[in-house]
Amino acid sequence: MSGLLKLKGRYYRTIPMDSAGYAEQKLELEAARTAFVSLHCWDIGCPGGPEVAPQRFCVGMGHRDTLDAAYSVMRDFVRPALDAAREAGLAVYHVQSEGIARRHPEWFERDADPPAAASTEAPPEAMPGHRESIVARSHGEDYADNPPYACMDIAHIARPLPDEPIVHQTVQFDRMLRRQGVVNLIYTGFATDMCILNAPGGVGPMFSLGYRVLLIREATLGVECPDTLEERLATRWGMRFIETHWGDTIGFDDFVAACASLDQQGAPR
Repeated sequence: MSGLLKLKGRYYRTIPMDSAGYAEQKLELEAARTAFVSLHCWDIGCPGGPEVAPQRFCVGMGHRDTLDAAYSVMRDFVRPALDAAREAGLAVYHVQSEGIARRHPEWFERDADPPAAASTEAPPEAMPGHRESIVARSHGEDYADNPPYACMDIAHIARPLPDEPIVHQTVQFDRMLRRQGVVNLIYTGFATDMCILNAPGGVGPMFSLGYRVLLIREATLGVECPDTLEERLATRWGMRFIETHWGDTIGFDDFVAACASLDQQGAPR
């Protein structure tokens, strides 16, 4: 594939510190070296997906209103951006949790590292049982072994095509990208303040390996609580962290237009 994706990147300028603020820059990314990434688009609370047991588990995007907002983001921005990337011929990758990746055995073991043996030298917990109690307080007792978390999958609206890889490890993702010559990663998905930042294959781990990382602002959402959803505080914090430390964010309309423009540059569809 030939052609350039011409985008406007936004980042947070920290220097000089007495006039910090947003700045923009023109980006020209080789389409052949660019991939679209859909990360952790889970089906919890989505049409056709598992419902959240009322008052029992806080999983996925958490509260009911945030789950509904996340589905709206998938419907209105993630899926249209995914379609635009496919139409433009960009490489598409789906980064998922190990549990979901196991549901897709055609991809689970491809390029993956074998499971690491449990270390016999790991120190005992400083406060035995404390971590488990906090996790239970946050998500619900035994949440990982019960629906909806235990039976979640990729949301139908963001399902991969048969030839689109599903990856669950940073090293696995890196191997696939290097083989394809990809160096630019355009992210969408969830959650802006958590997995987008630090999950295996997320923005932080891939930035640490030297990739250019970008996030489509409208195509993501943080784990918002009832008192933060309206202002999108978690979402804005996650984007600001990326814009300050790791890369740029880009606008949805700008991305879709850039994908469409590849045809005008003579790139094959």
